[in-house]
Amino acid sequence: MLVTVIVVLVVIAALAAMFYFGPAGWRASAAGTFGGLSTRIGGFIDNGRADPGLGGTVGAAAATPQPPRFTDADRAYLDGVWKHVQSTFVSNPRVAVTLAHSTAEGFFTAHGVPTEGLPEAPDGREAETETDAGGAGDVVAAEDTETLRLRLLAIKTWSDREAAR
Repeated sequence: MLVTVIVVLVVIAALAAMFYFGPAGWRASAAGTFGGLSTRIGGFIDNGRADPGLGGTVGAAAATPQPPRFTDADRAYLDGVWKHVQSTFVSNPRVAVTLAHSTAEGFFTAHGVPTEGLPEAPDGREAETETDAGGAGDVVAAEDTETLRLRLLAIKTWSDREAAR
Protein backbone atom coordinates (compact mmCIF):
# COMPACT_ATOMS: atom_id res chain seq x y z
CA MET A 1 0.00 0.00 0.00
CA LEU A 2 2.76 2.46 0.97
CA VAL A 3 4.68 1.64 -2.19
CA THR A 4 1.60 2.37 -4.28
CA VAL A 5 1.09 5.77 -2.66
CA ILE A 6 4.74 6.68 -3.23
CA VAL A 7 4.55 5.60 -6.90
CA VAL A 8 1.37 7.65 -7.43
CA LEU A 9 2.98 10.74 -5.84
CA VAL A 10 6.09 10.37 -8.01
CA VAL A 11 3.93 10.07 -11.14
CA ILE A 12 1.91 13.17 -10.18
CA ALA A 13 5.13 15.12 -9.49
CA ALA A 14 6.55 14.03 -12.86
CA LEU A 15 3.38 15.11 -14.67
CA ALA A 16 3.40 18.48 -12.91
CA ALA A 17 7.06 18.98 -13.80
CA MET A 18 6.37 18.10 -17.43
CA PHE A 19 3.44 20.49 -17.46
CA TYR A 20 5.35 23.47 -16.00
CA PHE A 21 8.80 22.85 -17.43
CA GLY A 22 7.83 21.17 -20.70
CA PRO A 23 7.26 22.86 -24.06
CA ALA A 24 5.03 25.92 -24.04
CA GLY A 25 2.51 24.15 -26.32
CA TRP A 26 1.57 21.77 -23.52
CA ARG A 27 0.68 24.65 -21.25
CA ALA A 28 -1.26 26.45 -23.97
CA SER A 29 -3.36 23.39 -24.78
CA ALA A 30 -4.30 22.91 -21.11
CA ALA A 31 -4.81 26.62 -20.33
CA GLY A 32 -8.56 26.36 -19.99
CA THR A 33 -8.37 23.37 -17.68
CA PHE A 34 -7.29 25.33 -14.61
CA GLY A 35 -8.82 28.72 -15.37
CA GLY A 36 -5.72 30.16 -17.03
CA LEU A 37 -3.52 29.87 -13.95
CA SER A 38 -1.07 27.67 -15.79
CA THR A 39 -0.64 30.27 -18.52
CA ARG A 40 0.30 32.91 -15.97
CA ILE A 41 2.69 30.61 -14.17
CA GLY A 42 4.12 29.37 -17.47
CA GLY A 43 4.62 32.96 -18.63
CA PHE A 44 6.41 33.72 -15.39
CA ILE A 45 8.73 30.76 -15.93
CA ASP A 46 9.30 31.48 -19.64
CA ASN A 47 9.99 35.20 -19.22
CA GLY A 48 11.89 35.03 -15.98
CA ARG A 49 9.68 37.68 -14.44
CA ALA A 50 6.10 38.16 -13.42
CA ASP A 51 3.37 39.47 -15.65
CA PRO A 52 2.94 43.19 -14.86
CA GLY A 53 -0.82 42.72 -14.91
CA LEU A 54 -0.67 40.39 -11.91
CA GLY A 55 0.11 43.29 -9.57
CA GLY A 56 2.79 43.58 -6.93
CA THR A 57 6.48 43.59 -7.54
CA VAL A 58 7.05 39.85 -7.31
CA GLY A 59 9.50 38.90 -10.01
CA ALA A 60 10.13 42.47 -11.09
CA ALA A 61 13.58 43.29 -12.37
CA ALA A 62 16.00 43.97 -9.55
CA ALA A 63 17.56 47.40 -9.30
CA THR A 64 21.03 47.43 -10.78
CA PRO A 65 23.75 48.58 -8.42
CA GLN A 66 25.46 51.87 -9.06
CA PRO A 67 28.67 51.50 -11.03
CA PRO A 68 31.78 52.46 -9.10
CA ARG A 69 32.60 56.15 -9.25
CA PHE A 70 36.20 55.52 -10.29
CA THR A 71 37.82 52.79 -12.32
CA ASP A 72 40.91 50.86 -11.32
CA ALA A 73 42.88 53.04 -13.75
CA ASP A 74 41.67 56.18 -11.94
CA ARG A 75 42.74 54.78 -8.59
CA ALA A 76 46.13 53.75 -10.03
CA TYR A 77 46.58 57.30 -11.32
CA LEU A 78 45.83 58.74 -7.88
CA ASP A 79 48.27 56.31 -6.24
CA GLY A 80 50.98 57.37 -8.70
CA VAL A 81 50.32 61.03 -8.02
CA TRP A 82 50.52 60.50 -4.25
CA LYS A 83 53.83 58.66 -4.59
CA HIS A 84 55.19 61.57 -6.62
CA VAL A 85 53.87 64.09 -4.08
CA GLN A 86 55.48 62.20 -1.20
CA SER A 87 58.85 62.12 -2.95
CA THR A 88 58.58 65.83 -3.74
CA PHE A 89 57.73 66.66 -0.11
CA VAL A 90 61.24 65.66 0.97
CA SER A 91 62.90 68.35 -1.15
CA ASN A 92 60.18 71.02 -1.27
CA PRO A 93 57.17 70.62 1.05
CA ARG A 94 55.33 73.72 -0.20
CA VAL A 95 55.47 72.58 -3.82
CA ALA A 96 54.33 69.08 -2.81
CA VAL A 97 51.28 70.40 -0.96
CA THR A 98 50.41 72.76 -3.80
CA LEU A 99 50.78 69.91 -6.30
CA ALA A 100 48.60 67.62 -4.16
CA HIS A 101 45.88 70.25 -3.85
CA SER A 102 45.83 71.20 -7.53
CA THR A 103 45.90 67.55 -8.66
CA ALA A 104 43.10 66.52 -6.30
CA GLU A 105 41.00 69.52 -7.24
CA GLY A 106 41.49 68.94 -10.98
CA PHE A 107 40.97 65.18 -10.82
CA PHE A 108 37.80 65.25 -8.75
CA THR A 109 36.34 68.22 -10.62
CA ALA A 110 36.95 66.41 -13.92
CA HIS A 111 35.01 63.43 -12.56
CA GLY A 112 32.10 65.60 -11.39
CA VAL A 113 32.87 65.38 -7.66
CA PRO A 114 32.30 68.59 -5.70
CA THR A 115 35.46 69.80 -3.95
CA GLU A 116 33.94 71.91 -1.17
CA GLY A 117 35.56 69.87 1.62
CA LEU A 118 39.02 69.85 0.05
CA PRO A 119 41.52 71.53 2.41
CA GLU A 120 43.09 74.74 1.13
CA ALA A 121 46.43 74.87 -0.61
CA PRO A 122 49.29 76.87 0.91
CA ASP A 123 49.05 80.57 0.18
CA GLY A 124 52.32 80.54 -1.76
CA ARG A 125 54.00 83.24 0.33
CA GLU A 126 57.53 82.81 1.51
CA ALA A 127 58.70 84.73 4.54
CA GLU A 128 58.27 88.36 3.59
CA THR A 129 58.26 91.72 5.23
CA GLU A 130 55.06 93.73 5.39
CA THR A 131 54.68 97.30 6.53
CA ASP A 132 51.78 97.95 8.83
CA ALA A 133 49.98 101.26 9.35
CA GLY A 134 52.63 102.46 11.84
CA GLY A 135 55.43 102.00 9.34
CA ALA A 136 57.14 99.20 11.25
CA GLY A 137 58.15 96.16 9.19
CA ASP A 138 56.69 92.92 10.52
CA VAL A 139 57.94 89.59 9.27
CA VAL A 140 55.17 87.30 8.13
CA ALA A 141 56.47 83.76 8.48
CA ALA A 142 55.62 81.10 5.95
CA GLU A 143 54.07 77.86 7.12
CA ASP A 144 56.57 75.52 8.72
CA THR A 145 57.19 71.97 7.51
CA GLU A 146 54.97 70.39 10.17
CA THR A 147 52.02 72.59 9.20
CA LEU A 148 52.56 71.70 5.55
CA ARG A 149 52.77 67.99 6.44
CA LEU A 150 49.47 68.19 8.31
CA ARG A 151 47.86 70.01 5.40
CA LEU A 152 49.16 67.36 3.00
CA LEU A 153 47.73 64.61 5.21
CA ALA A 154 44.37 66.41 5.29
CA ILE A 155 44.32 66.60 1.47
CA LYS A 156 45.29 62.91 1.22
CA THR A 157 42.60 61.89 3.71
CA TRP A 158 39.94 63.87 1.83
CA SER A 159 41.08 62.40 -1.49
CA ASP A 160 41.06 58.83 -0.17
CA ARG A 161 37.58 59.28 1.31
CA GLU A 162 36.18 60.65 -1.97
CA ALA A 163 37.91 57.98 -4.07
CA ALA A 164 36.42 55.23 -1.90
CA ARG A 165 32.82 56.34 -2.46
